[in-house]
Amino acid sequence: MSLPIPLSIKLITSRGERNVTRETRDLVMRWTDPGGYASCQIALDRPLTLQPDEVAYYGNLLVHDGRHGGIVWDGRLEDPGRSAGAQGQVWDLAAVGGQAHTRDRTVPLIYVDQPLSNLDRVDNATPGAYDSVGTDPASTSSQEQSLILQFPEGITLVTNSRVVMRYVGIQRSGQKVARVDHASWDAGRTDSAFQVEVVARTDGSLASGEVARSDNWNTAGGGSSPRRIVTHFNSGRNTIEWRAIYTGVGGKVGNDAHWASFNGLIVLATRWTAAGAEQLTAATYGNNFVYAHEVVADLLGRLLTSFDGAAARIDTTTHPIDQLAYPDGVDPARVLDDLLSMEAGYTWRAWERNAAGRYRFEWVALPTTVRYEADVTDGYDSTGSADGLYNRVTVRWRDSKGKPRTTTRTATVPALDNATPPLIRQGAIDLGADVGSTADAQRAGDQWLADRRWAPNGGRLRIARPILDLETGRMVHPWEIRPGLIRVRGVLPRTDALNAASRDGVTIFRIVASEYRVSDGAATLELDSYAPSTSRMLATAQTKLRQIRR
Repeated sequence: MSLPIPLSIKLITSRGERNVTRETRDLVMRWTDPGGYASCQIALDRPLTLQPDEVAYYGNLLVHDGRHGGIVWDGRLEDPGRSAGAQGQVWDLAAVGGQAHTRDRTVPLIYVDQPLSNLDRVDNATPGAYDSVGTDPASTSSQEQSLILQFPEGITLVTNSRVVMRYVGIQRSGQKVARVDHASWDAGRTDSAFQVEVVARTDGSLASGEVARSDNWNTAGGGSSPRRIVTHFNSGRNTIEWRAIYTGVGGKVGNDAHWASFNGLIVLATRWTAAGAEQLTAATYGNNFVYAHEVVADLLGRLLTSFDGAAARIDTTTHPIDQLAYPDGVDPARVLDDLLSMEAGYTWRAWERNAAGRYRFEWVALPTTVRYEADVTDGYDSTGSADGLYNRVTVRWRDSKGKPRTTTRTATVPALDNATPPLIRQGAIDLGADVGSTADAQRAGDQWLADRRWAPNGGRLRIARPILDLETGRMVHPWEIRPGLIRVRGVLPRTDALNAASRDGVTIFRIVASEYRVSDGAATLELDSYAPSTSRMLATAQTKLRQIRR
């Protein structure tokens, strides 16, 4: 049985290539936003006694529009199943789109780290010296955590007595140091015979190193030299040391004032361009933070080699992220999810492959103008509920010392504030141990609340006929609909972040997913929020389980 619409299906493996449109009894294809092409299922009328050359694990499945040859869906086979029954012998083929490749590789990654909880005592030339993490010994008000290195009273010092703490997170992840610094330092005395230093080494070797920053204890209240970039990239600097050193002739310490403290420790690793080149110029690392778009480019160049990074569209973001480190390993999908928790106004998608076999990728701002015009003629149902409204959220994260912290954010929600009596609905989100600083936690909480200020006009809209695409100025078939905003007439409008200012009987939705089924001749659009499903509930449960384990 051939498809009753102008779509063409092709299967490709290393052993063969075949157009199977005439043998296909049904086709279901889906995309999501974020994500892009998600899944595709086809059923083929085939005898089960033969193994077709064009069917194999990780073979390619392409769906073309027969009118112009454009790609409608593109991905790779995962589950070639077979069945026999009253309908005959059938091959059931399932494929996944490019977004599945964001889960192919799990590796440790360090982008920016505040490493107070990840320092090791090394080079123990002065065993009686102390190291600790706490508040500045000279401060009676500051609660900021600092690294404290001290030569205690009674200890005998010789030239080059020292206390050394090392950060090895970048070495363990197989990366290189790009930038290292601390916001400020303090000391218990003014003495030019003492120094504080930050040194970058290769694999911790004491035979070589680069002094990234050095100050004598000769400035009352601490010094502040210019921040420096570790520029010897090709030397493979991958470990960092914070040191307190005595350079005098020796003697016994007479009091407890021989200490130095560092606060605001920061380490950045080198990043890759989206095209796959490691960035080794100092100008690239001029900040003590990273932006989401810089992380996206690094993922494309470092891990997502199935994507066309060189031609990817990556929109610029503006929120500075000062903690993003995954020493225990992470896949790109989770990194992208973490970025969206702080940049809720953006999305990412993986689409069709180019001639070289690489998927087209985009990290883009969410649309702000209506793209499609439709009505409810073919069917509409809404599962919208005020249960999704929240005016308070608790964000759990870990500070640079590794201690759990919580930040509570609030927002004005008219429906809750106008209730009698006013309601407080408080949610919770967990940034885990890899993402989080005060600023990042506040940002994530504010973004979460902004999405829950209004009850979503969510629902599912069935499209079984061409609708107007304002972006191209033409009518498009249901299988051609892509992410964007859609204006739907015939739906009672409610106040919603996406609604037009005037209540004219028109409601604006964001299309977050589409599933097109040939046997129905229609696309089901999921609007504003994903429709409930077993697969999504399982995915949510797995995410929460990972958070608990972290």
